[in-house]
Amino acid sequence: ARAEEAAPKLNEAYQQLWLNWLEGEHENLRAAMIWSIESGRIEAGLRIAIALVQFWKIRGYVQEGLTWYQRLLALVDNRISLSVRVNALVFGSFMAMAYGNTQESIAYGHEAVEVAETAGDEGNPLLAFALSGLASGAQAAGDYQTAFTIGEQAIQIYRESGPSFYLRMALYIQGENAIQLGYYDAARELLDESLTLSRQEGDSHQIANIYNALGDLARLEQNYTEAASAYENSAALLRELGAQRDLASIFGNLGFTWLHWGNVEKAYTLFNESMTICQAHRNEAGMVECLVGLAATAVVNGLSASGTRLLAAAGAISGQPCASKWKATRREYEHYLDLARARLTDAEFQSELTIGNAISLEQAVDYALALPLKPGNALTPGETQDGLTGREREVAALIGQGKTNGEIATELVLSKRTVETHVSNIFSKLGLTSRAQVMRWAIDQRLT
Repeated sequence: ARAEEAAPKLNEAYQQLWLNWLEGEHENLRAAMIWSIESGRIEAGLRIAIALVQFWKIRGYVQEGLTWYQRLLALVDNRISLSVRVNALVFGSFMAMAYGNTQESIAYGHEAVEVAETAGDEGNPLLAFALSGLASGAQAAGDYQTAFTIGEQAIQIYRESGPSFYLRMALYIQGENAIQLGYYDAARELLDESLTLSRQEGDSHQIANIYNALGDLARLEQNYTEAASAYENSAALLRELGAQRDLASIFGNLGFTWLHWGNVEKAYTLFNESMTICQAHRNEAGMVECLVGLAATAVVNGLSASGTRLLAAAGAISGQPCASKWKATRREYEHYLDLARARLTDAEFQSELTIGNAISLEQAVDYALALPLKPGNALTPGETQDGLTGREREVAALIGQGKTNGEIATELVLSKRTVETHVSNIFSKLGLTSRAQVMRWAIDQRLT
């Protein structure tokens, strides 16, 4: 009863007070769940687990929460009420996704839908919630189109029958799916609606999550000022809530933003802080994301070989080609890998890839933290993370469009000799030797 009293308060104003209260009662709640298992009161244990899911997620007890769901759901039988079973399976799917256990997330999601469908009413909110669990499994597997399709169905049901919390959560998740699919206008619309509803309820944690997604969206659109503002807003809320696990992700995202601004010192500090939090929470997926950030910092610092090794390690450890399912991180991975490749010989590049593919997460983290990436190597004003000035990027963009030096000179109102100097600087800074290579680089950077 005490847990269920606190649960709805975690999605409203003053949630920090309730989080702190649950922190103080956590040992008692653990004892109650142990009692429920030992005495066969499985439904009581599941109700406590359902009530605690937001607390576990916000305060970083994801692994523990998943373990409780695993233990309790393994003991479920037909005596457990339908709504408790569905809710437990969906929240179990959410926790498995947060922990990076894709197969379990999918399995719980499918079972939730199967159980909900026995109710016989296809438009009921219970089925909509079960569909959210199924969508989380698809999202965990990187199947964003399936997740988006399922999300549309769930949102329609929630609009007709509520409740408000589930609607704004579904809108937020659908916004994330839209980002991954490249539906940027739809993503902003979905996230803005979820943000409006979350502000009305005073749900600081949900607001922080939405700001993070809006930051990713802005970063993908190369609007780094907007991205930084969104990430900072998210970080401020998460600090107040003591949501350290989520804060680590924000620090990493901010790190990439500062790298794009050429501030290596700030980026390094943020990636390092993120790694420290991820290590404390044993968040392996987060540690891999930090490896990508530290690798990018190494490349910008002129340590292209080390950066290549870390990027290869991150990809191999995660099992993902670009070390992450998230589009914003994949974009960073590809960008800095291409930058490193351009600065190394083919033999050097392949050698570092081979070494990186063979090392463990622990070895990769130790290697990254031992690199000479200390602050003090920030780029000069006017330069970007690749060392080009704004004018040089303009010239590179026009090369990407296939224009000759003469045509570029005419368009930018420059002398042909000045353009030739810019082209020479571009070759030198990017480590390239031909206009064809610059053209490919400009296309990859979406300058054209």
